[in-house]
Amino acid sequence: MPSGADLANALMRASHTLRRYAGQPYQQRGWSTSRVLLMLAIEEAGTPRMGDMRTQLGVTGRSITSLVDGLEQDGLLERKADPDDRRSTRLEITAKGREHLAEIKELHSAHADATFAVLGNAEKILLVEMLARLEDHARQSLSEKED
Repeated sequence: MPSGADLANALMRASHTLRRYAGQPYQQRGWSTSRVLLMLAIEEAGTPRMGDMRTQLGVTGRSITSLVDGLEQDGLLERKADPDDRRSTRLEITAKGREHLAEIKELHSAHADATFAVLGNAEKILLVEMLARLEDHARQSLSEKED
């Protein structure tokens, strides 16, 4: 019977490999995974503050600034003044950025389907259920420690 450490190590190895593999379609187009994740996070958040994106992605201020600079230079993002806090900058996806996001999503969907084609339908359902249970357990443990 595998121990908890064996399971954790297997999950971390698989996650690391899958993350690297998932980034391949973007890297083949010259896009960094960080850039793609930032675009997706901004889209999900609407017009987020730059600092919130830094926190959400777990990157340094310098890193988020470099990413935003590059996306802005490519015409994919715009910085906007925050009407509620003049010290903050909000990020907004441009029309060109929305086209870019459509391509990202298309690539992601096709690549993810190919990645998980090795699993049968029942295995896919079971994997989603097991991962959700593990996530709930970890989230609950984290919130108990924060209280």
